[in-house]
Amino acid sequence: MVEVFGYWDALYFILVFIIGLVLAYLLDAWAKKAGMGTREVGDGTKIFISGEDPEKVIPGFEHLEGYYTGRNTMWGVIYGVKRFFTTLRKDHTGLLTDYVSYLLMTTAFILILMLIRG
Repeated sequence: MVEVFGYWDALYFILVFIIGLVLAYLLDAWAKKAGMGTREVGDGTKIFISGEDPEKVIPGFEHLEGYYTGRNTMWGVIYGVKRFFTTLRKDHTGLLTDYVSYLLMTTAFILILMLIRG
């Protein structure tokens, strides 16, 4: 019998899994040593998400006490594609019929490509 999709051995899987666990443990240990020395238990422990202090009130989000906006967490992504978002915001109408028409046009385009390419 010919193996079409390769050879699989459970021992190799277990070996690779154990090596992955060891690497994850070493990475965790390195990150704890290289960190800024945040406290994990006791007085002074608090959540810190990319510079957002949970004790400060974010203007406009007073009603979300205990929640975080993620504005600092997603800053790089949003800044990197700012022009793209600006273009999308101009085309944003909020009408469901517009979005359904975009979906239908995209589906038709993909089907045409599939018919042409075979």
